[in-house]
Amino acid sequence: MKMEQTVLAIESLVVEVFLMIQHEFGTEYDNKLSSNQQMILYLIGRQDIHYVKDLSYQLNVSASAVSQMLSKLEQMGLVKRELNADNRRTVPFELDQKGIDLLEHMEQTRQMIMTKYLTKIPKEDLEHFRSVYERLRDLMLEEKERSRQ
Repeated sequence: MKMEQTVLAIESLVVEVFLMIQHEFGTEYDNKLSSNQQMILYLIGRQDIHYVKDLSYQLNVSASAVSQMLSKLEQMGLVKRELNADNRRTVPFELDQKGIDLLEHMEQTRQMIMTKYLTKIPKEDLEHFRSVYERLRDLMLEEKERSRQ
C-alpha cells in the first residue's frame, strides 16, 4: 500500500473509532450534555483551563458559543463563576461539586469503555499503539510550537 493510501486508511479508521466511542460514551448520559460541554468539564477540571478565551481556542469554537455552553452548564449546577479581583472583566470558571462528580463518573465510564476493547488486544500491540500515539502527539506539539514562532 502506498504511503498516501495508508495515511487515508488510518485517518478513516481514527474517525470511525472516535465516532463509535463517542456514540457509546454519549448514550451513557442520555445526550444531556453535548460532546463540547463534556469537553469543557474536562478542560476546566483536568487541564486547568478556566477562561472563555482559552476554552474557545481549545474547542475551536467562538467565545460566544463557549459562553452559551458555560451558561447552560452553570444553570445545571456543573460549573460556577469565580470572581477575579485582579481583573473584573475576565471571569474564570470552576467546576461545582456536581461537575466534579460528573467528570469523575465520565472518566470512569470512558475507562470502562476503553478497557472493554483494549484488553482484547495483545499487550505487544498495545505497547506499539501507545508508542505510535505518543510519537504522533509529540509531532503535533512540535508543529504547534513551530507555528507560534
